[in-house]
Amino acid sequence: MGRDLGRLRIDTVIVHEVPHRLASGTDGEPVLSEIQSPLTQGVRNFFRERIARSLGTSAYDVQLDPMTASPVPALISDAVGAKSSGFVSVSQEMARHLYLCQKGPNPGGLLTVCEVTVENLPGIVILKLEKEEGARVRMESLSGGHTFSVEHLQDLMLTERTKVYKVGLFVRDGDSIEGYVCDNQKGYGATIAHFFLDQFLGCRLLEAPEITTKRFFDTTENFINDEVSDPEMKARYQVALLAELNSTRGTVSPESFANDNLELEHRQPFMNWVGEAQLQSRGFDKDKKLISAHLKKIQILFESGVAVVTPPQRIGEQVKITDAANGQTKVEVTDQLTRVHGRQ
Repeated sequence: MGRDLGRLRIDTVIVHEVPHRLASGTDGEPVLSEIQSPLTQGVRNFFRERIARSLGTSAYDVQLDPMTASPVPALISDAVGAKSSGFVSVSQEMARHLYLCQKGPNPGGLLTVCEVTVENLPGIVILKLEKEEGARVRMESLSGGHTFSVEHLQDLMLTERTKVYKVGLFVRDGDSIEGYVCDNQKGYGATIAHFFLDQFLGCRLLEAPEITTKRFFDTTENFINDEVSDPEMKARYQVALLAELNSTRGTVSPESFANDNLELEHRQPFMNWVGEAQLQSRGFDKDKKLISAHLKKIQILFESGVAVVTPPQRIGEQVKITDAANGQTKVEVTDQLTRVHGRQ
């Protein structure tokens, strides 16, 4: 997350009800607000806290996809730029498009769109909220038209009958638009639901998962070799790295990797390396295709040219690494010798 969410300010909020769409199309149409919702300072603070909490936990950097068929990127650009269409009509178009995207298993709910500023820069927040079966949000009739009561919505959210599941924040900085999206309802091994990120928002992750995974692998290996002096610890960390990347989990969290595998003295230095590499500390999609050949065995190299190649699971068992005198390292291999042959 590249922005200070402590400097997030909620300026305008509007809520639309977007039902689940059956293949037959007989389950109703979106219920659209005609004017923005009246706001109290308490409601502003409530939305700011929920948005910051969601994005601060697991946001992914995204970019607007210029090749998308979704109308939402153009609506976002207008909302944080020229504002030629007006906030209400922009949000209504988003609600109509979300309705078209919600097929099959995608449940209905509430689309909440907020005009915001972040660090004094213009932005827009798009929230997909899902409510319990039977929970109702009141529609109010004001002088300018019909709108949903956000105070009632706050009550529902406080009682956990309505939950913030998907959040997108888009901020204009000069000529560019930065995007941050989180999905608290994603499936196992996923980052953001495809229908929400691709079909609805018309966005894509800022970097391909295989590139991010390789950068994490390279960054971690370089940290182990440059910052860790103890040879036994080097080997243990390398084994942990390969185990992390060979696991069945679909995501990698550098922060969790550090907490689970590194000694306390190395955790913050490692996270500094992660920050300098501009890796997302809380997680990213794992794709091993660029590094699969490097995950099968560990190669231990010595200054003299001696090399030991071993499966990672043999470290600490048949292959023992200890610190010897005068800054040297001792490697013991205890196993049954099968073959000796020349190698280039």
